[in-house]
Amino acid sequence: MNAKIKLLTILFACFIAGFAAAGDIVPGLDDAAAEYDGTTPLDNANTVTANTSYKTTFAVVCTPSADDISNSYSGSVVVLENGGNGNGSGIYITNGMYVFYAKDDGSGNAYPSGMYDTDLSDNSISLPVGAAVADTEQTVYFAYDAPAGQGYGEVDGEAVSYSVTGFDGQIDLSGSRTVTFLGTHEGGIAGGPGNLGAMTGNSEAPDIYNTANIRTFTNPVVGNIRAQIFYDVNFDVLPNDPSPANGEIDVDPDAVTQLQFDAAEDPENPGFVNPNITGHFITVYSSYSPDPNQANTVDFETFVAAGNDPLTVPYSFQLGDELYWQVEEQIGGASKGDSANITGPVWSFTALPAIPVIDSQPADAAGFAGETLSMSCEFTSKSPANVFWVKAGEPEIILDDADPDITISGSQHGDSYVSTLEVANIEIADQGEYLCRVGNADGSVDTASAKLGVKRTIGYWPLDGDYTDASGEGHDADPNIVPQPEQWVDGVDPAKTGQALDTVPEPFAAAVTQPFAPAAYTNEMSISLWVKWSGEESPGGFWAGLVSSTGENGNNWFFELSADGQLHANAPGYDAWGNLDADKLTPGEWTHVALVNEAGEVGKMYINGALVAVDETYQVSKAENPVYLLCNGILADGTLDRPAVGVFDEIKMYNYALTGEEIVAEYYDITGETVCTDPYSSDLQFDINGDCEVTLADFAVFAADWGECNLLPSSACDF
Repeated sequence: MNAKIKLLTILFACFIAGFAAAGDIVPGLDDAAAEYDGTTPLDNANTVTANTSYKTTFAVVCTPSADDISNSYSGSVVVLENGGNGNGSGIYITNGMYVFYAKDDGSGNAYPSGMYDTDLSDNSISLPVGAAVADTEQTVYFAYDAPAGQGYGEVDGEAVSYSVTGFDGQIDLSGSRTVTFLGTHEGGIAGGPGNLGAMTGNSEAPDIYNTANIRTFTNPVVGNIRAQIFYDVNFDVLPNDPSPANGEIDVDPDAVTQLQFDAAEDPENPGFVNPNITGHFITVYSSYSPDPNQANTVDFETFVAAGNDPLTVPYSFQLGDELYWQVEEQIGGASKGDSANITGPVWSFTALPAIPVIDSQPADAAGFAGETLSMSCEFTSKSPANVFWVKAGEPEIILDDADPDITISGSQHGDSYVSTLEVANIEIADQGEYLCRVGNADGSVDTASAKLGVKRTIGYWPLDGDYTDASGEGHDADPNIVPQPEQWVDGVDPAKTGQALDTVPEPFAAAVTQPFAPAAYTNEMSISLWVKWSGEESPGGFWAGLVSSTGENGNNWFFELSADGQLHANAPGYDAWGNLDADKLTPGEWTHVALVNEAGEVGKMYINGALVAVDETYQVSKAENPVYLLCNGILADGTLDRPAVGVFDEIKMYNYALTGEEIVAEYYDITGETVCTDPYSSDLQFDINGDCEVTLADFAVFAADWGECNLLPSSACDF
């Protein structure tokens, strides 16, 4: 609420008496805890030493000029800001008002939708704090707590509070931690206006948020000046700890029949109630706007005498209600609205809707053909409910458990329901996205969709004279240059694998498929192939593609081979990774290589059945793109990019993560050779003889040289 209160001298006297603990500007925050505390103007200085993701408090003493508060200028004046080019926050003067702006957007394009913007879901907010007065020394602070959804501040004791929505679990309010305080805001990035804090470089943004219209204080050193930045907040000096919690949704009117809160703390004695409080005025609003020019609708008002925490107020509400409520602490018996009182933040909560509420979404499921898969949803409904399971698509399909392969079951415990879908004997036709549709007399709601995937080989190019896909999925590849007959040579084991493709005579005989999405319904993928690397660098440069996927949508991934024989993988937004130097491929030798991508963003790389590299931040795209065999992509002139040079056989692609045992099987089935599957395991650090186990035989190797000394001169061996 933008309710403004002026604290009486008695309250400020209380604050002043406790400055050492309560802070010179911000009640309840110790000045010694400030990340930045300065008394001179500052221009784009990296003086803040820590970072935060969620909370910040700005505090300022300054004297604005008439020019600083003029409404005739379309831009904003920097008072105190903290941040960088994409993320930041701070206090500015806009059209005569101190305003707290914040944005979290790496591109720097986020900006508020208006002066009173309390919705953070677009990565930006705008919260006016109070009026700036020309040629008058003013004390201003604003504290913002993203997880709590609260903002609170004061200008010369006149307070404002906000309930903020849209927090998604993370926000960076400090960016590069560059501070500007009444500064020039010049000499920053590329000679422009410096690090932008909460301002935006988007030329289409309104002037008040646009860095091109930033102004600086006319007379920054007039009177006392001071600035503080805390990566903390203290709302306990206000009414606090509301129940229902601020921003809580789906509150059950049958279970919650009262409002509850703790009284404001004494700034001088944290943990103790403010001794000047004699009671509490409680107001509930059925509609609310922080804009003082808009009226708020009062639904309920009452008074509660001072007492022990937590304080409670009986209150009933209805399904679907969205409510805002506020506590005004009565000081010394003053009447409601008296400037002596302490007005707390505006809290909000939303009741359960009359229609069902989804409590648990169905989860993705994948299995092999013939298996049975299941997914469930949980929901709450205050009236009798019905359930349908739907296969999404055009048209959508309402599932019928008259189908012998479909089973829909459910249970009910009071207002809580569970529904489960089972699909037996799964086949490719069952693959898709499924959702649960639940409804009652008041309406219906859909869950998010969950993917049902059928694990299988989705590409198999044996390279027996052509690029035909033998998996049955129809992903035949089209060569850039048709291979000559002499390029089809014996495979790794001709009796088992038939022919292979030799790209040494013509590397551009690499090929490309029509677009498809390998991991669309399983979130996993595996690639396996045999390589007899020639030792030559790709005609296109250092990296040569083995199997890659690129397209105009930019969701690309690559499985490659370096010019010195190192395997390599990459995907958008992820660091490239590969195997160790010790495992580089040897030219002229057949080698089995594999790349596995597990659903939990884990990538694994194998050479001859052995695990040689793991990356825990790797996830291939699920986009529909062409897949390139033995090259990296396609260039603007239509030729293929970075073809691989060597002999290649048995390229296979799976839409699930092969296990280590399955990778070994692919190697063993051709060579008949056993494999130490994890040669770099810490369990094998004392495997001296290399037999993939630690036994007395390893100790015997170690002990054979026990006591031998090879130091020179030999006298150095005398112990």
